[in-house]
Amino acid sequence: MKIRKIYIIIVLNIFSNILFAQSKELFLEDYYFIKNINSGKATEYNDIVGNPYLNREFTEGIFYFRDSTAFKLPVRYNIYADEMEYQLEGKNYAVNDPKSLSRIMLGESAFLFLNSNKGRGYFELLEGGKYTLLQKREVKFRPEEGPKPIEGTIKPASFVKYPDTFYIMTEDSELKKISNLKSLIMYMDDHKVKIENFIKKEKIKKAKKENLVKILKYYNTL
Repeated sequence: MKIRKIYIIIVLNIFSNILFAQSKELFLEDYYFIKNINSGKATEYNDIVGNPYLNREFTEGIFYFRDSTAFKLPVRYNIYADEMEYQLEGKNYAVNDPKSLSRIMLGESAFLFLNSNKGRGYFELLEGGKYTLLQKREVKFRPEEGPKPIEGTIKPASFVKYPDTFYIMTEDSELKKISNLKSLIMYMDDHKVKIENFIKKEKIKKAKKENLVKILKYYNTL
């Protein structure tokens, strides 16, 4: 009886190893599909001061395609190039055809690729509902500056972080830039009085990220 139990355990272990090997192989085939069809090598930056990425290090992410398939990969967001990069077998790749993606999860944050009236690129989803709150990041390249008469030093080429921009996206997918609280209230004119009272009650003074999220959460309950 004891020998039979040992035999069953051995068989189950062999069977599970075969299944794992098969699933791993299929998983890798899916990876190569992404690399060969939808991706190219990521741009490398040498001798440039500053950070063009949301985070320099790759973190666990998930690509969700419009056909409902999903792939888990190490991901980072290149803000300057406005590209999502992933890592495979020690090499870095950038997605060339983001239109096939419904969203990308980068840690706990969801990013959407939009081609809208305000331009195309990746926007972080902050709040969903009747109106969707989106955040757009921006990094610009500053070329090297030659030595000036007084300073006598060369300023190296660098990446410079610019302030984030916030938008609301309406039900017809139109993007509207939030310049300040006044502009946000104007977009929500169907509940203008309630929004104004809410802002006053919550003592909201500036169009900061956390305040915008709070207002959108409230608006989407109306």
